[in-house]
Amino acid sequence: MAVPGAALAVVLAAGCSAATGSTAPAVRAAGCVKVQTLTYSGAPDAHPASARQCVPEAGLIMAVSARAPQASSSSARAGASLAAATREIPTVGKLTFRVDGVVSLNCTATVTDGTAAANSEELVVTAAHCIEGTIGRVAYTSTNVVFSPMWHDGKNPFGTWRVRKAFLNSGWLTCSVPVVDCKTNQLYDYAVVVLSPKNGKGIGDVTGADGWSVNQPKTIASVTIAGIPATSPGTLVITTNTDTVTESGEPFRRAATPGFTDGSSGGPWLRDFSSTTSRGVLIGDTGGFEQGGPSGGSPSYSNYWTGSFAAVVKAAVSFEG
Repeated sequence: MAVPGAALAVVLAAGCSAATGSTAPAVRAAGCVKVQTLTYSGAPDAHPASARQCVPEAGLIMAVSARAPQASSSSARAGASLAAATREIPTVGKLTFRVDGVVSLNCTATVTDGTAAANSEELVVTAAHCIEGTIGRVAYTSTNVVFSPMWHDGKNPFGTWRVRKAFLNSGWLTCSVPVVDCKTNQLYDYAVVVLSPKNGKGIGDVTGADGWSVNQPKTIASVTIAGIPATSPGTLVITTNTDTVTESGEPFRRAATPGFTDGSSGGPWLRDFSSTTSRGVLIGDTGGFEQGGPSGGSPSYSNYWTGSFAAVVKAAVSFEG
């Protein structure tokens, strides 16, 4: 939903310059999951450096709980008041970026907890195609990636937070010839992003963080789905039942989401969401089949998260400390 072809035609005309995809389709070695790391330098429109690592499957944590904000600040208090008065969610925000430094677009992302008590609270989850992908088999990479939690009406009550690293399953983008003969695997359309801290605090210290869980039931009632379409003044939130369907031979979660047009990609699918705490447990993000759904907004899709997602989280947690 987040990367419309008409906009990316401009990228093709300008030329794509980053070879981020693996030239080998393998995503799993014996006992591990291959994870791609993109490291951002902070320079305007600079393409991130790409590397790969093998994350052991042994000892993977498959679920974590939500976490309350730890910081005491005027922005945190203002955000809590706004959440109480509106349907905005402190952990959900707008992810803005430029595709190969040419086209400005946005997705949705969610602050999530890591896997240990010592986490630096710097993680957000979004769709992989918001970070990198293909158009016409040409690879693109997002630059100038910035997260604005609880963005609404052009305002940033928690400020803006820049991306340091992004972690993706290496099977998401593969290229048989660098840059120009590439494809994506819709099974792995998720990314875990590490943000730079501000004033000694991680994003989760200020907004709180949602938990996450994998291998959840295929049919779940009362799932809260959120997204920020490009033309919306704030976050759209819907609570609906979800099921798992087979598309192109693979399982994806599906839900009716009227109004969730381009920009909703990467938005959270939360079970056990509490309107009191404004937190829940992530079971997916808008992405996967049709990059999360048709441009018309409904239905939306999410990947069915398994241990491969947990491995990507583990890689990100190893970096954030």
